[in-house]
Amino acid sequence: MRILTSIIFTLLLLIGVSAFAQKITYVKKEVTLAQLFKEIKKQTGFNVIWNEEKLNAEKSISVNFHGASLNEVMSKALTNPSLSFTITDKTIVITQKEVSFLDRIMSPFREINVSGVVRDENNKPLWAATIKVKNKNKYVHTDSLGRFTLEGVRPDAALVVSYLGYQSREIRAQTDVGTLKLMMISGNLDEVQIVSTGYQTLPKERATGSFVRIDKDLLDRSVSTGILDRLDGVTSGLIFTSPVTRQVGQSAIEIHGRSTLFGNADPLIVLDNFPYDGDINNINPNDIETITILKDAAAASAWGTRSGNGVIVITTKKGSLNTAPKIGFNANVTFGQKPNLYYNSQPSSSEVIDAQQYLYKQGAYDYNIGSGYLPLPPAVELFRNPSAPDYESKLNVLRNNDVRDQLSKYFYQTSIAQQYQANISGGGKHQKYALSAGYDHNLGSAVGNSYNRITLNASNSFYFFKDKLEISSNLRYTDIKNKTIPAPGVSYPYDQLADNNGNSTAVVKDFNLPYAKTAGNGKLLNWLYRPLEELQNRYNTTTTDVGNYRINLALNYKVVTGLKLSAVYNYEKGKSDQGTLYEQASYYTRNLINTYSQIDAMTGKLTRNIPLGDIYGSQFTNSKSQSGRLQIDEEVHFGKHTLNAIAGVEIRELNTNIALNTFYGYDVKTGTNQNSSLNFTDEYPFFYGSGGKIPFYYGSNGTINRFFSYYFNGAYTYADKYIVSLSARQDESNLFGVSTNQKGIPLWSAGLSWVLNKEHFYDIDWLPYLKLRATYGYTGNVDNNLSAYLTSLINPAALNAYNAPFASVINPPNPSLRWEKVRNINFGLDFMTKNSRISGSVDIWQKKGMDLIGNTSVAPQTGMTVYMGNSANTLTKGMDLQINTRNLMGAIQWNTTLLYNHVNSTVTSYKVSNGSNFNVIDENYKNPLEGFPFYSVFSFKYGGLNKNGDPQGYLNGVLSTNYADIYGSTNRKELVYNGSATPTSFGNLLNTFSYKGVGLSFNISYRFGYYFRRNSFTGNSINSGAYSYGDYGSRWQKHGDENYTTVPALIYPFVDKRDDFYKYSDVLVEKADNIRLKDIRLDYTFPQKSGFPVKNLNVFTYIDNVGILWRSNRYHLDPDYPTGVPTVRTIAFGLRAGL
Repeated sequence: MRILTSIIFTLLLLIGVSAFAQKITYVKKEVTLAQLFKEIKKQTGFNVIWNEEKLNAEKSISVNFHGASLNEVMSKALTNPSLSFTITDKTIVITQKEVSFLDRIMSPFREINVSGVVRDENNKPLWAATIKVKNKNKYVHTDSLGRFTLEGVRPDAALVVSYLGYQSREIRAQTDVGTLKLMMISGNLDEVQIVSTGYQTLPKERATGSFVRIDKDLLDRSVSTGILDRLDGVTSGLIFTSPVTRQVGQSAIEIHGRSTLFGNADPLIVLDNFPYDGDINNINPNDIETITILKDAAAASAWGTRSGNGVIVITTKKGSLNTAPKIGFNANVTFGQKPNLYYNSQPSSSEVIDAQQYLYKQGAYDYNIGSGYLPLPPAVELFRNPSAPDYESKLNVLRNNDVRDQLSKYFYQTSIAQQYQANISGGGKHQKYALSAGYDHNLGSAVGNSYNRITLNASNSFYFFKDKLEISSNLRYTDIKNKTIPAPGVSYPYDQLADNNGNSTAVVKDFNLPYAKTAGNGKLLNWLYRPLEELQNRYNTTTTDVGNYRINLALNYKVVTGLKLSAVYNYEKGKSDQGTLYEQASYYTRNLINTYSQIDAMTGKLTRNIPLGDIYGSQFTNSKSQSGRLQIDEEVHFGKHTLNAIAGVEIRELNTNIALNTFYGYDVKTGTNQNSSLNFTDEYPFFYGSGGKIPFYYGSNGTINRFFSYYFNGAYTYADKYIVSLSARQDESNLFGVSTNQKGIPLWSAGLSWVLNKEHFYDIDWLPYLKLRATYGYTGNVDNNLSAYLTSLINPAALNAYNAPFASVINPPNPSLRWEKVRNINFGLDFMTKNSRISGSVDIWQKKGMDLIGNTSVAPQTGMTVYMGNSANTLTKGMDLQINTRNLMGAIQWNTTLLYNHVNSTVTSYKVSNGSNFNVIDENYKNPLEGFPFYSVFSFKYGGLNKNGDPQGYLNGVLSTNYADIYGSTNRKELVYNGSATPTSFGNLLNTFSYKGVGLSFNISYRFGYYFRRNSFTGNSINSGAYSYGDYGSRWQKHGDENYTTVPALIYPFVDKRDDFYKYSDVLVEKADNIRLKDIRLDYTFPQKSGFPVKNLNVFTYIDNVGILWRSNRYHLDPDYPTGVPTVRTIAFGLRAGL
């Protein structure tokens, strides 16, 4: 308290001395004249008087006074030469200078130079903003710092300040207009600001390529732990796929369709100018300032062979020069509903029991019964003794059970995700900084699953030698701890997991219950499986510890105006330590120990070939990458000509190592194990018969990928209306290497754009902005799994008949192996009507995949029949449409963004046949058919049921039940092509309303032009424990039913090809078209109150995955989750604020 009192007393004393000496100390980047005059009053006691008609006191200036006199302060503040001031007693009077008679006569004919700075509402400079003399063809653009000077302007002229996507301002000409702030048009997808390619930033208006830029306001509209989730539904040309409908090898996110067959299909992620090799979900979305999507060759080709699938450039938040510290924080909590286990229809327990009784009578369970130990359904155990006095009562108990009730009660919960983040940023005259810390704590919908993440981010920039030299650093650290528990093993819909008192009960798993209870006569470990007990004790929990840190260092030097040299370095290291502890008390360990145990029939002695104790399985992944880049940037202005160019070299190395191991007899406290006492090479008899080796999963592998690249990117602009761009890049890698001319690949692109509205003949007043774009070029893709050299695999866990390790040839040598190339063509149009009422863009594009990796036939005498090489081509075409409208612009504002995307993809060349028609239907992704999409839905043509309830197909054009021949036919004319398995048309409609501080927005998404296969009853499904279908009761049961149903009869013995034919027939294919209400957001921003320290306080609620508004299928199935449980609805509550 004494220290605080002393500090206050000292401050008051210093203020008093300063006032007495009439000296002023005041530093602030943005301050109005009125605020400055108040500060003068506060520090000196002098009042400032002015005429509001003569002086705009709301004009903003930057001040940096340290012990300055009143004369010095006022002289620098009054930049208008027509004003003067006098100091009398304790008053400063601002007056207008007397104008001479001659000046009055000549002033209308004199011209002045108008200077100023244009910034956005966040005080960031707007590069390429337009300052134009109203009704004249005289204009100038701001530089990269937002500065401008417009020469030769009449003093009475009106100036219009505009920037695409911002509300224009009209001002009166004067020599110094100070800082002009433009307000962004809220609620629209931002495709018009400065875009980043990861190598350079440039105004969208001067770009020829196809970009989408999303700012933090749109990113912060939604709530999620991962950054990519916030792009879903707001990004043109980009689509997400659900985990259930995701095809083999398909990326979770695609930009302009698929560009490869077997290579890496993921888009390249660039974080703060360097590729990000870690898990994208490690990035805290609250640290992100902007995201730019690079879609065509001109936009993405700078990244060469990694850009074929598009590029997502993420830029994190940075500080600003001459800015007081800004503190921000946000917190939110998200609640998710329990998964709806009843979503998919399934046969009732009573129906399943009736089916099992039929199969029992047909002898379907005779083999399992004869073994003495193989699993039997509990109902079948009852069927074996129908004379038992409690037979009917026990059977009725099973008929009335629904295991989903207890699964929902004990194994699932309301998910809770908490997210907290705090940040501080600012800067002085020669330094800027930004610091942030985030914490996420999530409890999953599955009981026992949790996710915890800590993120730290620190960036600093220092400026030396009059801001010519900039030294920057950025450090990011992520620590994640994730726990998952395996799903319960439930075999029958009538299983009971707990009794009426909540005590865990045993269910059938690997053995029938009587055997599991009595095997070993008490000498073995308990062999019963109790799922609820496993959950309550958290047995078999997999714990994943992820650590990642990333360092960026940059040195930029401005040699002369417009010429900059830069050297940047990136180092990233990540580790993932994943381990699963199988406790001795867990069923997994008890089962394994018992299986490899033996009891001597003569002596009764028990021998355990696997020792007692826990079992621990581990997988450790360690990755390290380094990148270095030297680059030169040049920007030259001469008259109406502007030249921008960058050139550089880049070197990169990525090293990944994976090690996995299994430890038996593991002691958690000491970390010791008993592996040395085990024999993993010999085979042991199982307790119940047959035998095998003790499972032992171990091994390690590592990869080192090295890349060397050099690149150029240039653009020429004439009169701010004609732009020509050219980029070229050469990539080389250690992966390809026998033929020197095949080590690398040159990729290039060229682009043109024409800003029509700046032509002298253009006079469409209602359409003040119109720009045409065209680009052509090549991007690439690399398959890291292939090499030009002979590639083989040695599996240390696999031994041949002589107990020796062996190697398998993965791919023969191929000195002609080349990089994959993608030819891109894009035509685009950007437009905006008057007052930005309607704005948007249209892009027509085409991507041709060339030299794609695919299977190719080879002479059998080589020892192989196929090999992987450059043998395939694809063609993908599409359109991106975005329209932004400002529907209401008064007190109530209403903005709309419509996104429409169309994609059509075809495999145009492939050298190897997929085999039978069944192979095409089931595994087209292995060797796709020419002329169809890579992800296609093919089916057998269905001919209905015959009089016996058997499904009929077509063979040589005739109805047939010869399933083997239909199955194995190679006549592609007998196939039905239903359509694409991925949407061909998709988009969103985002509406945003605001009134004073209240905001409301909702997003509707739609997907059209794709198909899915629904589940249906087949005979073997009952036997195999698959119950996710609701048409068991609709199956054929008697003659005549074939006229009313398409579901085959239940028969035994099962005919697998009969079931497969029906399962893959076109009668089960449905259109997947749907429209969803994706999300709703409601928020309120409190008005700023004087003296209240909290600024921009915003509270919100956000509902995600609201529901399906319309679907084309009549079975009420979610087409993105046709066989699983759909994503649950969530609701979030949160706040954001600053200090």
